Amino acid sequence: MPGTEISRLRIDPRTGLLLLVLANIIAFSNKSLSVELGTLGLLLFLTVLCGQLRSALKWGAVIIFLFALQWYILPASPKIIATSFSIFANYARKMLPCLMIGGLLISTLSLREIIVALRSFHVPQKLIISISVTLRYFPAIKEEIAHIGDAMRLRNISGLEKVEATLVPLMISATNTAEELSAAAVTRGIENPAKKTSLIQLKMCCFDWIVLTVGSLFTVVALIF
Repeated sequence: MPGTEISRLRIDPRTGLLLLVLANIIAFSNKSLSVELGTLGLLLFLTVLCGQLRSALKWGAVIIFLFALQWYILPASPKIIATSFSIFANYARKMLPCLMIGGLLISTLSLREIIVALRSFHVPQKLIISISVTLRYFPAIKEEIAHIGDAMRLRNISGLEKVEATLVPLMISATNTAEELSAAAVTRGIENPAKKTSLIQLKMCCFDWIVLTVGSLFTVVALIF
């Protein structure tokens, strides 16, 4: 669900995709805690500027939880628990910038805009098809889970029966949804090798260049340190 709208600032889809690439570089090359905290802080600020206050609060809570888990909870836990979950906490922290940018793209941009941006970068058509179907797949599955929950509440299903009543129709629905989305994409001519046109015109503004400049600077710092 989109967050509370408090601003009309909006990043260009190409800016978001480039930020996603920079976030991956920072995630797997950075070893400085200061750079990590600065990156997370700037991404939270960017999320707020793009009008996603609720998402920013959720991501802030996740960041606080992961740092508290790694610095305070795990050191006080038994050794086997600390060893098992420390790897999870560490990798979750590294992936946070990528997840934050991905969530921002999905919540503020339409699928058409993302596809046009991918085509402007000359991404192979097969990869674009996979991405477009995937981005439509998870919202459809989320909606199906809500429908299954409503049906179980009407029939007063609870306890262990609730697990079976959720998993069985969900697995069937997941398969049918994938086939339907693939068929819909083919019907719309997404596999047509002809050059695609679009009514959407992408244009990068001053805000996009500022965001890319700051992201590039943090990437350089992460590579140096």
